[in-house]
Amino acid sequence: MRNYEALIVFNMKGTETPVEELINTVAATMKEEGADITATENTGRREFAYESNHLSAGQYVTYTFSAEPSAIKTIRERLRLNPQIHLQYYKVLG
Repeated sequence: MRNYEALIVFNMKGTETPVEELINTVAATMKEEGADITATENTGRREFAYESNHLSAGQYVTYTFSAEPSAIKTIRERLRLNPQIHLQYYKVLG
């Protein structure tokens, strides 16, 4: 298993769902694919440098976890189906 860091940007425009519920939903999806989450950090709402898909800001959350390399593709594909996730980036930690 490798250690990863995922940056997820949530689209909070027009939703009444609490941020904590979205964070837990993503964490549950990762755990279903075999990831072991070691840390979650909600860095808050930030403005984008430029408008992206008619959005000017997003809620940034960083997940630190360990998983098999094959699980990353599955996690990415499953989270892509969630309309409240605007962006997702993954980084392998040393």
